[in-house]
Amino acid sequence: MNETTFENLGNRVGIQGNVYNHGSIHIANDQYPTGKLKAKEREILRILDKSPYQDRKDRNPDRINGTCEWFVGHELFKDWHENKSSASRTLWVSADPGCGKSVLAKYLVDSILPTTESRTTCYFFFKDEFEDQRSVTIALCCILRQIFIQRRILLSDTILEQFEIAEGLTSSFSGLWNVLLSATAGEDASQIICILDAIDECEDQGRSQLADALRKLYSTDRNLNLKFLLTSRPYGEIRRDFQPFETPGFPTGPQLPSFAPRTCGSPTRLPVIHLSGESDVEMTKISLEIDTFIKVRVQDIGTRLKLRCEEQDLLLQRLLHVPNRTYLWTHLILNLVESDINIDKTGIIKATSHLPKTVNDAYEKIISKSHDFEETKRLLHIVVVAARPLTLMEMSLALALKSNQRSYKDLELKSEDRFRVCVRDLCGLFVTIVNSRIYLLHQTAKEFLIQNDLTDLPKRIPRELKWKHSIRLLDSHRVLARLCIRHLLFAEFENNPLDKNAISQYTEDHPFLDYSAKNWATHVLESQMEANNTTSRSILRLCDASSKSCLTWLRIYWTCQNINFPEQNFTSLMIASYFGLIAAMKYFLESGAPGLNSRDSTHGRSALSWAAVNGHKAAVEVLININWPRWGMGILYREKLQIDSVDRYGRTPLVYAVWNRNLAMIRLLLNSGARVDLEDKVGGTPLSYAICSENDSAVRLILKNGTKVAVGPKEGIIRSLLFSSTKKGDKDVVKLLLEKGVADPNIEDADNRTPLSWAIEGKDLAISQLLLARGAKTNYNYYI
Repeated sequence: MNETTFENLGNRVGIQGNVYNHGSIHIANDQYPTGKLKAKEREILRILDKSPYQDRKDRNPDRINGTCEWFVGHELFKDWHENKSSASRTLWVSADPGCGKSVLAKYLVDSILPTTESRTTCYFFFKDEFEDQRSVTIALCCILRQIFIQRRILLSDTILEQFEIAEGLTSSFSGLWNVLLSATAGEDASQIICILDAIDECEDQGRSQLADALRKLYSTDRNLNLKFLLTSRPYGEIRRDFQPFETPGFPTGPQLPSFAPRTCGSPTRLPVIHLSGESDVEMTKISLEIDTFIKVRVQDIGTRLKLRCEEQDLLLQRLLHVPNRTYLWTHLILNLVESDINIDKTGIIKATSHLPKTVNDAYEKIISKSHDFEETKRLLHIVVVAARPLTLMEMSLALALKSNQRSYKDLELKSEDRFRVCVRDLCGLFVTIVNSRIYLLHQTAKEFLIQNDLTDLPKRIPRELKWKHSIRLLDSHRVLARLCIRHLLFAEFENNPLDKNAISQYTEDHPFLDYSAKNWATHVLESQMEANNTTSRSILRLCDASSKSCLTWLRIYWTCQNINFPEQNFTSLMIASYFGLIAAMKYFLESGAPGLNSRDSTHGRSALSWAAVNGHKAAVEVLININWPRWGMGILYREKLQIDSVDRYGRTPLVYAVWNRNLAMIRLLLNSGARVDLEDKVGGTPLSYAICSENDSAVRLILKNGTKVAVGPKEGIIRSLLFSSTKKGDKDVVKLLLEKGVADPNIEDADNRTPLSWAIEGKDLAISQLLLARGAKTNYNYYI
């Protein structure tokens, strides 16, 4: 009997011939060669590098000496920090906008709780402004990266194995959370502290996942190395997410500190510290620290502007006279005062006689100083809706783009240093520049600008400038969509197209290209501008699959997708359908171009399948409602939409609608006759996938459709799909079942074999690693 070897990272599995019952397999604990191990460690750190987390922390100002002291001396913080009780595993610090939560978080990371030999501190600062700062999975990636950099010993062989299946794991909350628990479980971990700032700016679903995970983690009495400190605004939904926490052992009744919440006879819930303070004692301490902040800043201004002592005292007293001050208000006001060139005794009295009473008043005054209304408005439109912070050079190019420009040669771009000054002149303190990227000063700045009620906004803003709620998101997306489209149609991208092997260098050589390629379609949809005739013509050019410029931006876009790029026969109709571009779809259909049911050569998907894969119900509706037969280009076409078009995996559009949990699309496809009983290559059907993903609404819709289909026990369906997909090497289905937590990776079939044994026999590394990462047991002995 010949022996073959199955490579499984550092652990190797030997398979002896065709014997099905392997007995017991032993996973050897061989170590990687040093060079290979270091290379794999570097690769893990690379794929976890999802956001510039240190830059995002450091964009917040340092605390002034004498501030934040009330917090570090607080009894609840001491209890949590010194681990006096099992209740203090998580602290939630809440406060109103502008009260210094992010400054406090930065101070804790840098000065109070820095990493030591016995403690590892990691952090993530959420921000609603940008997609990579709203994601809880990206936050976990950054947390893990910091842990592994500071404690390389925690990047064990087991974790290296889990990350060998990097595709999908870094976007899976449950997968990353399990890695975090695994990494921090041993004695080598010592104490791990995770500081998460502004969790109110995290996406809702991710925040709920985090709350559920913490609830489960701290519901046990086991000793844990892992502790969390969270900050947020005191929103009701945040309170609801975290209130169910129970903290056994924390003092109740008479022993309970006056500042801690009570639960009327039940154990205390998650300890909460309000930065703004609900007790008079705390409010007084915070107010005194803001006074300290003002005194230090006034001294600094006095030194730089050569103010006399009496002038400094006058400025200080005028500022201290204003009630209800916050850190943000003070920061804005002092910068306004500092920028006044007539700062003497008379100037101080004048400048402080009509101080803005609120943060919004200060914002209005700051932007009103702009010397170029139109350019300032355009820049703010871009910053408000950009999917990520633009660099100075990207913004410089975006503002330089005019309708008559067709090439980089037509642009007159300022140098980065010169444009930095330009941005400051346009927006003053309203924006900040950190590591050459442009941000709004604060989340409240975005809230100040945006008009939420679209119906009440006049079409044109009067020249006297009333900036509050002056920006409609619809208009902002329109501005950025036009700029992206104009840029992607530059002559360079047609005449000197992208080499698929040099994407990184190509985007580096062409500023703003990476952003435009990955985000233009989203801005078009958000702006509802596709019906515009001029814009429609440009969109058609971008969707022209025969053009080199289309291939250029599409390849760049595809670098952020988790599926292979469709190299051949990816038609213009498929492109428009995938991105939900309705007007373009209708044009390609009306033009009579054949290919309604054509399929690409990589995935074998039709336009309908591509629309379903990307969740565009409106695009699916257009394809379903197309009237046939029809004339086009003088030819009568009789092609009819194949509602159950099957791709290379045997899956129909309805399956992808179920996978995406898109109830509206599921209903639309069912009403159009989509079958619910068609099996894919692993035996899965739309109904079985709905059952396995615990999508009860989809199950009811499918059953209500009236199609007679046998429905077995849920456990049997899951078992059948897991074994079938494992045997046939369908990683997507295995991943779906495991990530939803509905499938037991150690389930046994009639021959007492587990999915892992089948994966090993099939020499399927990816599925084996998926199963191992989700807890599959390796109870088999074997010898190499």
